Amino acid sequence: MKITKYLIVCMILGISLITVACGPKVEPTPTVDPNAIMTQVAMTVQAEVTKMALLTPSPTAPLPPTATLPPVPTQPLPTKLPSQTAPTLPPESPDYAKLITENIPDGTVFWKNEKFTKTWKIENTGTTTWDSTYRLIFVDSKPAGVILGETVISITDFVKPKNQIEISIPMKAPATYGTVTNWYRMMNGKNQFFGDYIWITIKVGTELDKTVTPSG
Repeated sequence: MKITKYLIVCMILGISLITVACGPKVEPTPTVDPNAIMTQVAMTVQAEVTKMALLTPSPTAPLPPTATLPPVPTQPLPTKLPSQTAPTLPPESPDYAKLITENIPDGTVFWKNEKFTKTWKIENTGTTTWDSTYRLIFVDSKPAGVILGETVISITDFVKPKNQIEISIPMKAPATYGTVTNWYRMMNGKNQFFGDYIWITIKVGTELDKTVTPSG
């Protein structure tokens, strides 16, 4: 009888031990460290700031201004216009003349003392009619007085506005080598110059540099 009670007690204890062993294990609640939590938060914030900095493009540094070079001074072009003593009418005046065509291109080579004839076609681009008081006047030469020819060529026919006239001058090349130019201009009955300058430029050369033989 005593043995039976002992066995029952042992069985109850064994079942209790097995039940306790197989039951859910209860873990102890960990202790929270406030300093560790603050450190973790600070690290998280720093990581987010770094990430945003990488994603945001950095401002582009402004380029230095391009240096502006000063303008290069240009030499004035040589002019063919000589000085003249008589007054000159402005382009908007009633009298005006325009060069249309000419023979003997500039730079044509001639022999010394060779004779030739220069012809210009001039248009009356003003509003007045030219008569015998109008003439073509020799203005200047360079070098002075080297091309021989008439210095005053009077208009023999009436030239109405928008009409053209041919003016020819027999000439003679100088007796010295080199390039020479004569300038002419129209003048009205009041001794006033008007219109375009017209000129002739020739070269007096030798057989080696003579390339054009004009008809005289």
